[in-house]
Amino acid sequence: MERLDRDIGAGTAAFRFLHVADLHLDSPFGGLAGTAPPGVAAAVRRATLGAWRRAVDLAISERVDFVLVAGDVFDAEERTIRGQLAFVEGLRALEAAGIPSFVVTGNHDPINGWEPSIAWPPGAHRFGAERVESRPVVRDGVEIARIHGISYGVRDVRENLAARFRREPGSPFAIGLLHANVGGQPGHENYAPCSIGDLVASGMDYWALGHVHRPQVLRDAGPAIVYAGNPQGRDPGEIEPRGAMLVSVDRAGRPRIELRELDEIRWAAWSVDVAGIPDLDGLLTRLAGDLEHALGIAGRPVIARIELTGFGRIHAELRQPDALRDLREHLVERFAARDPFAWLAELRDATRPEGARAITRAGDFLGELETVVGLATAASGAAGAAVDPAAGMAADPAVDLGPVLDPDAVLDEFFDSPALRAALRSASGGVSGFRRPDAAAQADLLRRAHRRIVDELAGRE
Repeated sequence: MERLDRDIGAGTAAFRFLHVADLHLDSPFGGLAGTAPPGVAAAVRRATLGAWRRAVDLAISERVDFVLVAGDVFDAEERTIRGQLAFVEGLRALEAAGIPSFVVTGNHDPINGWEPSIAWPPGAHRFGAERVESRPVVRDGVEIARIHGISYGVRDVRENLAARFRREPGSPFAIGLLHANVGGQPGHENYAPCSIGDLVASGMDYWALGHVHRPQVLRDAGPAIVYAGNPQGRDPGEIEPRGAMLVSVDRAGRPRIELRELDEIRWAAWSVDVAGIPDLDGLLTRLAGDLEHALGIAGRPVIARIELTGFGRIHAELRQPDALRDLREHLVERFAARDPFAWLAELRDATRPEGARAITRAGDFLGELETVVGLATAASGAAGAAVDPAAGMAADPAVDLGPVLDPDAVLDEFFDSPALRAALRSASGGVSGFRRPDAAAQADLLRRAHRRIVDELAGRE
């Protein structure tokens, strides 16, 4: 595709660029409960590198005018040689295609932790950490955009770096390149904290942000404020499609922002209600069908986590020793060697006996517990909240259950035994109190307690 033509008479160029962030090159995946087969393990190890190569290929095939990298190129200060080689090879490929690149560092790759041991090409510019710098993007002798950026000098940057940005006189289209947490988004450290108001006040036309891994457009114009997200999900919480933002700016300076999927492997999580599934054959047929569906929707390899829920006759069989292990291994053997593969990393049982259905419908303690468990699961985004194997959408924590579930408060209310308190404190490993679990752990404890109570009352079919 040809680059967009300039309209010199309007004084504004039409151009395109690629905004990518949080590459975390050559970093391991997290949250994997089982050992991956060799072919899957090899694909997992190269996935972050492959996503970066796809980003470079996309920039070249779309003939963008420049590429922005918004921090956390690597996962730690001790970045691997393999990761450095892959990144520099990409930068060199961009330069060979006439595409300049602009990079800032983030909390995972601050400047004080490294200097590139492999030389970058002249067409790649890394911004320093002392002050906000600006670099022009020139095409056919005319400046079409100006990039403003600042890197992290150290990992823990608590200063509002966005407050340092100011549009320079004569900027044709001003872009801010920064690794930051806008509005204190949960799930990410509050590094370089700032507000949307801070970003608007800078006078930039587009903010190319990194740090938050879920791709999102906080504001589409005036200025556009955009998180590209990470191009490859690396744990079970990163289940949506991942990629980079392809941005087209028209002659009036209006950006059109498009997420282009780049992930080599797609995470997925969903629940399966066993009601109406009569036996293990029926369950295997259902699980295999779900995995096929997930592969078809993703169009790439899938790492799946499935939770079995609901009331059913099959509950008793699932509680047999090694039942889940054997079911999971059967599906791994069936799908892990395919191309693209589907690897069932975890199969979890949260089913209940058929006879427990009437008990949980009672409007008493168990009914209230059922409600609390449902709220906790939805609030934590824990497995089972999602029902679509293609999407596997999980919610961010939205409900603080801490005051309700605080162990000390519970013990104060229900127990009056110093010996019991001492035993529980010792078991928890704390000498002055208990460590409160996070929302996901709280939800998991509630689910297990609920299942144990209902099973005992139902007689464990």
